[in-house]
Amino acid sequence: MASLSITADPLSLIPTFPNEDPSTYPPIQSGGSLILAWQIRNKRVLLVGGGNVAATRLVHLLSADALVTLICPPSGLHPETAYRLKTHESRITYIPRNFEPSDLSSIPSISLVLTAIDDPVASTEIYTLCKSLNYPVNVADVPPECDFYFGSVHRDGPLQIMVSTGGNGPKLAAMIRRKVADSLPKETSKAIVKVGELRKMLRAIAPEKDEGAKRMEWMSRVCESWEFEELAEMTEGDMKILLEGYKDGVVKQYKEVKLLESVRSGEEEDDRREGKPGDA
Repeated sequence: MASLSITADPLSLIPTFPNEDPSTYPPIQSGGSLILAWQIRNKRVLLVGGGNVAATRLVHLLSADALVTLICPPSGLHPETAYRLKTHESRITYIPRNFEPSDLSSIPSISLVLTAIDDPVASTEIYTLCKSLNYPVNVADVPPECDFYFGSVHRDGPLQIMVSTGGNGPKLAAMIRRKVADSLPKETSKAIVKVGELRKMLRAIAPEKDEGAKRMEWMSRVCESWEFEELAEMTEGDMKILLEGYKDGVVKQYKEVKLLESVRSGEEEDDRREGKPGDA
């Protein structure tokens, strides 16, 4: 295969767009973290330590369906950590001793390493070993030895909101998270579940890849047109009525959908009383 050779300055190859206005693009704020929703389900995470902080880490990991290997002497276990070990045996492998360097090579397929121990020297040793093996690592309460931080998380069903101060103020992150959570509409979680169901039904009637942009645009309009409380009240019948407008790009409003559902339900009831066969 012939190699690609570029002799010109790469920047000179970038096209010029008419009427470029830098103010139309968001400014870059350097120094932040890349906020991700890491899919750690059924992946191996090594957690060193069993105290209060480790118990908190364990909650996050189990909530994400991770497979956890926890290393800590029995004497160092917090009551909550001990409780999780007993109630989640299928998700946690417990090694009742202190960490040993060979653990990083003997435990297969490690995706993530977390340490939560009161031993700065041992923590730094683990950090250094992890970096040599290219394992992402978090050393609790030592920002310089963290590839990532744990923010303050609000969880309500499928909704997850994380607030991070980049390691500067964990307490402030928790305070901000509470303010954000308190400002959310009461039916937010239920609305998200209903929108997820609507998306699945939409994909069933329009599964083609080239429909992707249209699906996204139509779903966005539904979310923008309906209030959270209205989305939360969607029935399967409402969704079917909404989807009738997808082909033509129509998004019916809540009141219109509810009126149509009421009329159709009444007609179906009349048919049943008259002994007429229904859709089934």
